[in-house]
Amino acid sequence: MNKIFKNENTFLGKFESFCWRMWEKEPIRFLFVGGFNALISLILTYIFRYCFENFFQWNPKFVINENISLLSFDIPFIIAFVIGIPIAYTTQTLFAFRTEWSWVRLARYPLSSIPNFILQLAGICLFETILSIPYKFSYILAQFVALPIMFFIVKFLVKPITLKSKKNEDVSK
Repeated sequence: MNKIFKNENTFLGKFESFCWRMWEKEPIRFLFVGGFNALISLILTYIFRYCFENFFQWNPKFVINENISLLSFDIPFIIAFVIGIPIAYTTQTLFAFRTEWSWVRLARYPLSSIPNFILQLAGICLFETILSIPYKFSYILAQFVALPIMFFIVKFLVKPITLKSKKNEDVSK
């Protein structure tokens, strides 16, 4: 680790050491990487929403039934979500969980996105359609709804499974 402040007894040296100790914890790295991925997703969603409304002049919502406002899908969110899957897998693998990147795990990574997708889409619908919160805030609020659940799902799918060996059980007998 390359330290900026060489003297660890100073306030800044202690603060830097604290930051490095925190960075070694998976949940902290997951939050930072998740925040980065959320920011990328938000930027893409806003860009697509802007394009739908201003360039194409299309309704950014796909409505299944006009009588039931809950049955609508936010197209810009869906497009950004799909584009963000390989980005999210790569950043979670390399930075948050520090494991080897794998095509097989990339192929199964979208499984972790199903609950996230459903939670965020429901959140967007709840905040924007039912509570009439502007879409700019609805997208952000919807991401916070899914965050705690996603840590455990992503960790399970990104990290390789390690089994306890029988050797440890034999030693204890």
